[in-house]
Amino acid sequence: MNISLTPELAKFVEKEVESGLYQTASEVVRAGLRRLKEDQAARLPQLPGTLEELETQLLHSIDRLDRGEGVDGEEVFRRLRKRMKASRSHA
Repeated sequence: MNISLTPELAKFVEKEVESGLYQTASEVVRAGLRRLKEDQAARLPQLPGTLEELETQLLHSIDRLDRGEGVDGEEVFRRLRKRMKASRSHA
């Protein structure tokens, strides 16, 4: 696999190798990808493993809504539009 890095990222990788913590640029990239994978896994909601767990989570969510702890739908869409706009400007 061949990847391209921005000059800023290339300098970062070089500094990490020079620090002695990593022996090669590939080790730095692998460490970064492992961290990204861990971060993404931590952000994802835990899916229920059984129908009982799903039902429990749904009932808990209904209780939270009944207590007024829900999020306004328009606010959710506003945040999503903002994130989509930001991701397009970075692409």
